[in-house]
Amino acid sequence: MKRCASVISDMSCIIDIEPPPGSTVRFISDLHLGHERCEAPAVAGLAPLLQGIGTLIILGDAAETRKCSWQEAGLAAREELRSLCRQHGVQLVEIAGNHDPDLPALLVRLWSGRVIGMHGHALYKEGAPWSWEYLHNKQACRQLISSFAQVDTNLEQRLELSRQMCQLTPPVMRREGIRNPLLRGFMHCFWPPQRPFGIVKTWLTCGALAEKFARQFCPRAEVIIFGHMHRSGHWRYGKRQIFNTGAWFRHATPYVIDMRDARVISYRKITDILKNKKTDPFF
Repeated sequence: MKRCASVISDMSCIIDIEPPPGSTVRFISDLHLGHERCEAPAVAGLAPLLQGIGTLIILGDAAETRKCSWQEAGLAAREELRSLCRQHGVQLVEIAGNHDPDLPALLVRLWSGRVIGMHGHALYKEGAPWSWEYLHNKQACRQLISSFAQVDTNLEQRLELSRQMCQLTPPVMRREGIRNPLLRGFMHCFWPPQRPFGIVKTWLTCGALAEKFARQFCPRAEVIIFGHMHRSGHWRYGKRQIFNTGAWFRHATPYVIDMRDARVISYRKITDILKNKKTDPFF
């Protein structure tokens, strides 16, 4: 099977890939392997996702690798997924998210920059402005942002800011010690009170924000694919298409995007693929 030609640029957080003609590239994100709220099957059960493709690109948060209660399980699951891809002869490209910031790459450009894949936390200077991590470290986060003079015009600085933001704001495990699962769920979603409002605002505006990001940093891009928000979506701005891949998380739906020769050929639920469910093609 032909491999994608890939080059890590002088800025190590960007990968440039030129897939072979006719090869299928599949995008997913936000598996959150190891997390207590992850609803993905065991890694071995993901094998159907590797059928008929040449490259799998995971756009961040594949597993929980930050120092937290789920780190050990997340790291083990990530290694198992890497092994599964090797067994099936699929090239795996891993992009860092805010839950797995240990990965070097933060953005992938395909087909000479016509397609951009990223996790999505670089869309926001704060990384995840609705998160407990940011809400409890606002002053330090704002100081970090102010130290990047060209964060609105320079892609390298914007990506580096997102990396440092993850390092500055370690996981806040406020729910640890709460035994009642309903109370833990409530704390996760609704505390502090500004958190749910920030999440809803993000859902309503993330498509437009991705379009703005593309105009600022990737003007050649015809397709932008990202995750991070846990809510799938598809938007069109002129000739530019923007996709969010959702999440394999409780109360969210994971989507997969297939591309061939710089063209989107499928946008569907991951569960449909695992169940071998026939779906209409995407045009």
